[in-house]
Amino acid sequence: MFGQSNRARNYSENSAEPDKSAAEKNSAQNQTLEASEEKPDSEIIRVETDLVIIPTGISERNGKRVINVGKEEFKIFENGVEQEIAYFSNEEQPFTVALVLDMSYSSVFKLKDIQDAALAFINQLRPDDKVLVVSFDEKTNVLCEATSNRKILRLAVEGTKIASGTSFYSALDITLNEKLRQIAGRKAIVVLSDGVDTTSVEAKPQKILDDASETDVLIFPIQYDTFDDVQKSRKESAQILYDENDRPYTIEKPKARGERENDYKNAGAFLKEISTQTGGRVYRVSSSTRLTEAFANIADELRKIYSLGYYPNIERKAGARYSIRVRVYRPNLIVRAKNKYLWKQNRKSLPKN
Repeated sequence: MFGQSNRARNYSENSAEPDKSAAEKNSAQNQTLEASEEKPDSEIIRVETDLVIIPTGISERNGKRVINVGKEEFKIFENGVEQEIAYFSNEEQPFTVALVLDMSYSSVFKLKDIQDAALAFINQLRPDDKVLVVSFDEKTNVLCEATSNRKILRLAVEGTKIASGTSFYSALDITLNEKLRQIAGRKAIVVLSDGVDTTSVEAKPQKILDDASETDVLIFPIQYDTFDDVQKSRKESAQILYDENDRPYTIEKPKARGERENDYKNAGAFLKEISTQTGGRVYRVSSSTRLTEAFANIADELRKIYSLGYYPNIERKAGARYSIRVRVYRPNLIVRAKNKYLWKQNRKSLPKN
């Protein structure tokens, strides 16, 4: 999410959903005032599990990370209403990273390209960072649970195999809800895929987006394009028949799920949305060199993440969506932070160091 630049501004901020109308803002502020007037400060009870954590990355326009921003330079706004920052950390705390690898066939990257780049990425993480390795084709395969043991991680990555089918949504669903949800602390998903799903049955994109917006997991898709591969494969596998003059002609089957141009447009939109709303970013790659660079840049980003937290100052409503702006009082910076969340249930407690 790119900070907005304006010569009249002395700050930078992440992009967010449009702010509510002035009437809605006033209503929200009035609710806050009414809640404050109901009880004196000594009687207000803060529920620790209502803490909203916003991982935030800050960089200059040239990509250089900014790591010296103080708490007093930040402001957080929820639906246009400023929130008190109750938690702040700029320390290099350990991450748990889910490395999710698409193993469906593609001529863009050979298996060894993917394995070498993944291993290089793991080696650039800090020694106390943990990695969970997941591969997917038609099935989702958890190759190793979260660990910092480099030998186990190497064996897991080297155990990946190319297969058929692409259950992209299922892999994200399992990673988010069955694996990372039960892990405390800073978390991220790095997923290498074209983003086009062909075989997921129950997992749906909107549900994945909702689940991601409820968490504090950063998501970094590394996207490559397989559209030309798919069209070439369709032509090669088309049935050839002959007319009454013995002239050949081809009969192509109707385009299936994952073969249509619109499937690729939807995939790109989904990857952009899930990265933007969680505070990550999409890296688009077309060569093994670019792939290695993308992994290296993500490893660098994860080393320099701020954690901000606040207790919402208005009553939560189950199923409601809230927009978030993180403002940094320095101009011309790029701010990447979660821009919205879906309130489903009580939040998690303060992150552990």
